[in-house]
Amino acid sequence: MAFLDKLKKIWSLRPSRKMRAIGIEHALLIDAPNVFIEKSVARPKPKAHELLVKVSASAINPVDTKMRAAYQNDGEFRILGFDATGEVIATGEEVTQFAIGDCVYYAGVQIKPGSNAEYQVVNEALVGQAPKSLTTAEIAALPLTSITASEILTDAFGYDITENAAQGKSILILNGAGGVGSILIQLAKYLGMVVITTASRPESVAWVKNLGADYILDYHQNLHEQLLQIQHDKVDHIAILQNTDAYWPLVLQTIKPFGRIASIVDTTEAVDIAPLKNIGAQFSWVFMFAKGNYGVSMQTQGDALNRMSELADRGVIQSTLNKTYNGLTVENIQQATRDVEANHMTGKVVVTYEAIQ
Repeated sequence: MAFLDKLKKIWSLRPSRKMRAIGIEHALLIDAPNVFIEKSVARPKPKAHELLVKVSASAINPVDTKMRAAYQNDGEFRILGFDATGEVIATGEEVTQFAIGDCVYYAGVQIKPGSNAEYQVVNEALVGQAPKSLTTAEIAALPLTSITASEILTDAFGYDITENAAQGKSILILNGAGGVGSILIQLAKYLGMVVITTASRPESVAWVKNLGADYILDYHQNLHEQLLQIQHDKVDHIAILQNTDAYWPLVLQTIKPFGRIASIVDTTEAVDIAPLKNIGAQFSWVFMFAKGNYGVSMQTQGDALNRMSELADRGVIQSTLNKTYNGLTVENIQQATRDVEANHMTGKVVVTYEAIQ
């Protein structure tokens, strides 16, 4: 290691260093006073396989709102944020894949402090080299949704993320305009699939059409009838990205024999998978935090992000950034979260940190 890198590492790990962070102490509604607060807290130190990243931007996701709503450690400061890009400023002793100065991106884990802070530590296995062709905000919009979409196609459906790997297969994406759907549409097209998705508002329809969807169904109308009209009343794959309970009857009616179904959305009732037995179809839950939370196959997520960077730099995949707030402030985190909770977002909303010196 060069002398300058050693000096940077020692300087960055001084125990007295502090950082600004935006977090919560109570499970408050989004418009409540002090729903988010700012604190000066100790800058974290990387352990053996961890990176210390100076965060440049972070995206807000539905998981942020769910974790805030379920928060039970009243009075304990908790930093949320599960999408980030930034610069590596220090590395743990056993880090092998990254060096100080690398621009990286990642989604992290739920069980550690998040990215709504000036600095964050993250296991190197969960991290990818950031795309070189995108802006900071465009990069921050990608990690969580890219990993989730990749795991739907690889872990749940059994494909490699390679061109035409699923040539001619069909996929129904329920809620294509959201963050995960926006990436899944693009990856499914890259794999050669016929992509059918749902959207309703004009801006959502235009959004998914621009991303490459072949057929767009109005979810306010009878979806089965619309599938019959486009001659795809049976499909090979279904990705449930919204309201598993409500869509389950349609899923059972639509999946082909030996088809595969994946959902990322909690249910309020038991899912009856018994009808899938006689047609040999398979159902999988996809929860991208499970690997990091339990320390299982974590490197697959770093690999997925590196693959996404390659595809982005080749122009195969575009960022799904739709709105940006500049500056790590309580007001920006609150407003970005409010946007997500309104359930009308297409793509992703990002907070960049450049405005704070």
